[in-house]
Amino acid sequence: MTLALFYYANQTAHDESINVTDFFKAIPRFWWTGWRWGVLNLIALIVLLGDAVLTSYQSKTQISIFLSGIYFTLVVFWLLLQMFTIPFLLEQEKPSVLLALRNGIVMIGKNPFFSLSLLLLLFLTLTLGTIVFMLSVAVGGAFVAFAGNRAVLNRIENP
Repeated sequence: MTLALFYYANQTAHDESINVTDFFKAIPRFWWTGWRWGVLNLIALIVLLGDAVLTSYQSKTQISIFLSGIYFTLVVFWLLLQMFTIPFLLEQEKPSVLLALRNGIVMIGKNPFFSLSLLLLLFLTLTLGTIVFMLSVAVGGAFVAFAGNRAVLNRIENP
């Protein structure tokens, strides 16, 4: 479903005419790619969050605080990377999750200020949407999908 949402946002970002049925047609089209992405994402998050939790249970030494900070930073980086991975996946002729992850890492590396600014703006917007709870629930995922697709297209067109 996440890939179908990003596909729908990708079509919008390309200024193509779309309707709701395009969303439902994208579900079977990206089913297995979505599973590959989801399993890899789940494993990475379990490892990173598990490491963060385990280091937080250690005695509060400088090394454990430092390691907790590294794991927290890696979790944030991983989540930022996911915002770009799916749009890159949709731009590929033959979808490859690992190539999309690589392209996302390269994009973040070449555009760190752009990426972090986008992350901060999305965080602030979604936080504000949380205050108006139903607005965030209704359009929060679509907003992130659209922002990720527009960001990837912007960086592809303006390297």
